[in-house]
Amino acid sequence: MPKSFEATKASEVVSRVLSEDVLTLNQAAVELSSVTGKRPNKSTVFRWISRGIGGVKLDGVRVGRDWLTSRQALTRFIESRTAKSDS
Repeated sequence: MPKSFEATKASEVVSRVLSEDVLTLNQAAVELSSVTGKRPNKSTVFRWISRGIGGVKLDGVRVGRDWLTSRQALTRFIESRTAKSDS
């Protein structure tokens, strides 16, 4: 992909995530545990951001040395993973 496309996509992700209900990776793990009863490790949440699963990545942004995501990003990630598994 051309760098300008990647930069544009990254800029869109940053704008979207920071305008939503922002969560640290620990908070995201707790949020998931309240729904599933299982708490993923924050390293798992980071892996979903950096590598994804089955071609689907969790939206996340780096602010300083911390990574952030959002409740809405978790919802999009789960919806995309569910749609892929239904295909």
